[in-house]
Formats: sequence, structure tokens, C-alpha cells
Amino acid sequence: MAQSTYRYRGYTVALQRKHGFLLVSVSPTTPDLPILHRCLFECEAQSEIEAMKEAKVRVDRVLAN
Repeated sequence: MAQSTYRYRGYTVALQRKHGFLLVSVSPTTPDLPILHRCLFECEAQSEIEAMKEAKVRVDRVLAN
């Protein structure tokens, strides 16, 4: 399975298609950034663009708190 990796606001976002879903992994790149409550989640989005939108919302939410 191919994996795509992106960076967003200091986090690494990895997307991997599995069983019709996109598995999304979000992890901080530095120790001073907060860890997301659910750093690995399934996204029902069919496109990587939609999965990235969901990951960005989660990162933005944790950084806003």
C-alpha cells in the first residue's frame, strides 16, 4: 500500500489507503507540540484532499486549545 506524507503546522500527516478507507496518522515533529487525542483515525473520505482537510481541522483544534 502506498503512503503519502505531508507536513502541516509542525505535524506530519501520513495517509494510507486500507480496506476502502484512508488511515490517517498525525504526529508532532517537535516535542513542544501537543499530541492529538486520536493521532490515528480512519477517514471515510475517498480522496486524499478530503482526508487532509479532516487532519487539518484536528490539528487546528488541538493548537487552538
